[in-house]
Amino acid sequence: MQDYQKYFIENLKHYINNEKITLRPDADYKQLFEFARLHNLGGVLFCAASTAENTDAIPTEAYSAAQEGFFDLVYSANLQQQIYAELKTALTAAGLRFVPFKGAVLRDYYPVPESRAMGDIDVLIDIENRGNVRRVLKEAGFTCKNSNGPVWDYEKGGVLIEVHTAILNGKVGKTNAPEFFADAIERADFGEGLIGTFPADYHFAFLLAHAAHHFWFHGAGIRFILDFAVAIKYMGASPEAALEMLEAAGLGEFAKNLLTVCKKWFDIGIDYGCNTEKTEAFLCSFGAFGTDFRNSGTVVARKALEEGKEGGAAARRLALLFPSYEKMKEIPYIKFIEGRRYLTPLAWGYRLGYNLKNRRAFMLKTAKQLGTDEAEQAAKAELEFLKEIGLD
Repeated sequence: MQDYQKYFIENLKHYINNEKITLRPDADYKQLFEFARLHNLGGVLFCAASTAENTDAIPTEAYSAAQEGFFDLVYSANLQQQIYAELKTALTAAGLRFVPFKGAVLRDYYPVPESRAMGDIDVLIDIENRGNVRRVLKEAGFTCKNSNGPVWDYEKGGVLIEVHTAILNGKVGKTNAPEFFADAIERADFGEGLIGTFPADYHFAFLLAHAAHHFWFHGAGIRFILDFAVAIKYMGASPEAALEMLEAAGLGEFAKNLLTVCKKWFDIGIDYGCNTEKTEAFLCSFGAFGTDFRNSGTVVARKALEEGKEGGAAARRLALLFPSYEKMKEIPYIKFIEGRRYLTPLAWGYRLGYNLKNRRAFMLKTAKQLGTDEAEQAAKAELEFLKEIGLD
């Protein structure tokens, strides 16, 4: 980790523990706030810095930009809350139960809720109610933007709602984590109403498994660890109880590694004695979801190595364009082919059209990077790293 990254995490630690800070006059605050932006933590850093006794250590231009970014977060948070309230009204009036999770719950435990940025709002419903939910939300003015797979996307007023029928979608290494969390809605407490709440320990175990899912595909950033600290300190989650669940889900070693990082960075939780140097560097390197400054060819090459496949650039590009049925059925927007292998050629065309429309630049960059020595060597190192932290 670089010095500015360590200083950034130090500021997060003070924020999450409600401690006033004294800003370093020699820090590059333009760099610091840009790093915060990449990790979706600009609001958190601003809240930490704005309560310092010496805010004049931050150049006026950098402070004003950070303040404006925080005001944008406040506006977005209020709009999201308004649309979420409309969703609650619509679903409960129709007698349809649901469970909010991830950021929709965690944000309220942050010292300043608006500091916890959310790209969307996640709710879980009963799979048999999916059609009714669509009808009810459409009547309430929501637009269904995507209706493939276990996650259907709805939008209203510029706010995105992800309606899930499973909280953990897709593989997480060779673990049984998706099966372990398959009955999530039955774990929620609905009391006498229709809006459920996950027990803190179960929700925390899921957050760790969700981080593993991101590690397995592209990566995860610093905010995942900050969320863990919030879950332990303010939501009352027990690391021991969550770890026991994740041992059963096949993610015990991974959980110990990330819990150790949480303790090391924020002094919250338990240190399990893991060597976390590589994990810390990985968390800091590629932004909030592991996609910034990333050689995307590395990820594709790693996936091939995981499956025991060798080959050069041409073979990698063919695999990128024409994934196997087994891979395709795990892609949320092509989930419709599950159990219908004969639709694979049709799904290839659908996927190509989807990516050209929505991810053209990413696909072209990935194809260009495939087969390079840099991508191949990085893929081998990354695969070894994932094995070391229990994601083999």
